[in-house]
Amino acid sequence: MKLAFQAPGRPIRVSLSPPSSPLSGAVSMKKLTVLAASIALAAIGSANAAVITIDDFNSPDVVLTGAGNLASSHSDATRTLTLGNLSGPNNLVQSTLVGFGNGATGGVLTVANTDSRDATIGLEWTIGALALPADAFNVGFFMQIVASDGNPTSLDFSFNGNPLASFSIAPNTINKGVSFGLSAAELAAVSAGGTLALAINGAVGWDLSVDQFGFSYDVRQNQVPEPGSLALVGLALVGIGFGARHRKA
Repeated sequence: MKLAFQAPGRPIRVSLSPPSSPLSGAVSMKKLTVLAASIALAAIGSANAAVITIDDFNSPDVVLTGAGNLASSHSDATRTLTLGNLSGPNNLVQSTLVGFGNGATGGVLTVANTDSRDATIGLEWTIGALALPADAFNVGFFMQIVASDGNPTSLDFSFNGNPLASFSIAPNTINKGVSFGLSAAELAAVSAGGTLALAINGAVGWDLSVDQFGFSYDVRQNQVPEPGSLALVGLALVGIGFGARHRKA
């Protein structure tokens, strides 16, 4: 408490100043310690994601319609596309379409079933040995989803004719890259290369568009801290040392 005496005839002004809390210094030192630790962790390294593209669906221009509920397919240098297990009416109103290619669908794998239609889309690729950095982790399949409909879309993978893994795309996924993690055994199965197959299906009337398919992985890269970050660490450490000496005094 501070007392300020005024001239005669005037009231005495009294101002109260709360005593400094012994905890305030500890709180400030704690903040500095957290800051220094955070900057140090950031300086150690960060994980960067990467994608190995198997198919970007840019060419050639292909459209399959499943006319007459008959299975159809197309093969080219990149992949084999099949349209099968068709069900539901097939007429001028109800139909199924699957295609890709810059001229056909704008470089996007597009599957469109009208309300009463269903079909299974098959894709098959011949892939070489998987070349990953030595420090790669979180390896999985990757899809750049343009749009999925309001129901889960199932993905069933097989490799060299053997079931490999199954996943699903969440309903209403829009403009999002999605990774599907592989176990160590699943990764070992595909690492040597071979025939990778994917069957895609959904609820009756399902739709899906995909811009890219491949493998995704993370790598941890050590980074040299910027001068500004080093300066912040230094200030934090100096503050910690000063506070420790002040408390001892």
